[in-house]
Amino acid sequence: MNKKLKQCLGIDVSKSNLSICLGVLNSNLEKEFIGHSDVNNDLSGFKVMVSWIRKAVDNNVELVVLMEATGVYHQGVCQYLYNQGYKVSVMQSGRVKRYAQSLDQRSKTDALDSRMLSMLGLE
Repeated sequence: MNKKLKQCLGIDVSKSNLSICLGVLNSNLEKEFIGHSDVNNDLSGFKVMVSWIRKAVDNNVELVVLMEATGVYHQGVCQYLYNQGYKVSVMQSGRVKRYAQSLDQRSKTDALDSRMLSMLGLE
């Protein structure tokens, strides 16, 4: 079994929903995607997400949360996760877009975007 080096939760943020994807970088420098979920972009959804995170992550490996700046819609979840003790990074949308282009990702769905953000966080 490969040792986990890094974990990243990618969050694709919209006005009413959050699409989340947990990825892991292993000792062979391979990216594995552990799971995906969708929750509401409100306090009840944040609580569901934290419960999901606690079940899915390896507590022996640091978790980084990565999301794209989306107007004001990312601010609530960003503040909530930070207050819960998570390490949160918010990236400019232009940088995220260029990373997605470098992967030649043509399809655009919330699930694919959260996976791409997780992948970016594992780089």
